[in-house]
Amino acid sequence: MNTDGVPRPPDWKELYQLAVIELDAAKLLQRISDARNAVLDRLQENLTNAHYTERQELIDALNGLRVLQREHVPLQVVGERRAFQRNVSAHERKVG
Repeated sequence: MNTDGVPRPPDWKELYQLAVIELDAAKLLQRISDARNAVLDRLQENLTNAHYTERQELIDALNGLRVLQREHVPLQVVGERRAFQRNVSAHERKVG
């Protein structure tokens, strides 16, 4: 909350941490998307006056989100494909 009692939206660091620690594959893509949007918004806000340290943190966060998506999302797709193949095979055994 802000000092005036109005809730503030989570900052990019909070959203990044939520994406990194998310264990539910169904929620992971949304967490990554939310964090990426917040990081890009922050980069745009401070395009000209951001300190080097914060700019580097933002770039590192984007790279981390890219790796997280590349490493975990294909695993989810592969798992869904395998489950689909098992269902098709089971159906074929029943029919055949």
